[in-house]
Amino acid sequence: MTRSPIYATPGLFLRYEPAGAPVPLLIDVSRSGREYPNLYRSQLPFTTVHDNVSMYVDELWAAAPRVGATLLYCSFPNTWIDVNRNELDMDPALIVGEWPVLLEPTARTLEGLGLIKTKARYGEPFQERKLTVAEIEERLNRYYRPYHAELKRIADDLFQRFGRLTQISCHCMSAVGAPTHPDAGKARPDFCVSDLKGQTASKVAMEVVVETLKGLGYSVSVNAPYIGNELIRRIGNPAVGIDSIQVEINKKLFMDTKTFAATEGLLKLTADLERLMQTIVEVSRNAR
Repeated sequence: MTRSPIYATPGLFLRYEPAGAPVPLLIDVSRSGREYPNLYRSQLPFTTVHDNVSMYVDELWAAAPRVGATLLYCSFPNTWIDVNRNELDMDPALIVGEWPVLLEPTARTLEGLGLIKTKARYGEPFQERKLTVAEIEERLNRYYRPYHAELKRIADDLFQRFGRLTQISCHCMSAVGAPTHPDAGKARPDFCVSDLKGQTASKVAMEVVVETLKGLGYSVSVNAPYIGNELIRRIGNPAVGIDSIQVEINKKLFMDTKTFAATEGLLKLTADLERLMQTIVEVSRNAR
């Protein structure tokens, strides 16, 4: 079997190239990084810190190169700096002094879940101190911006080669909404599929993902409790043939959330996601 070439920028990303003929499918696993920088600090226990990582998502989508897709994996943790947030989506109270331009924090950021987290999933204070402008700029320049530049480079290259592109931004979610989430205390479906309420993907592309997952026996919600964020906002442009979709997978399907250990469900789910990717590729190929 042909192996997928892997290209690494240590501490930043791993890029898995197609194992065979390439297709216009980009899989980004951008909030599962577990390479904690040397300067990483939090007063919280490591288990609480690590609970904010989208664990196993890189394994769940690992078949991407086998179907011809390119997979980009972000190596650093989202709690260091979150590539799924806008650069200006920061809580001013986090910063020593003033940011050089006007910040645009969302309501969720003011609740603790912005570009740099101020609270963990269940509301515990995350940062041991405020950060200087220089410290945050260092994270933007060394981590956030280079990752987004690589994601855009891959997307642009695939679109230029094929004239179309599907991006799947891959995440996982807790089985029940946490106190810091918009659906606090509510049970969640197996999958949440999002496109910023119709902004980043065509109806056809969304239907392919949603109906394929339902056909595999999963419960699926659309744009609830999540609508997507920066990773699909920057890439998606359905008017020209670029469909960007965020896929959240319920952790109960593949892991024990108390021990972080993978369960037997991981293998089945991985196989089903490979079927999903194959379906996306086939639909795209037939649409030419």
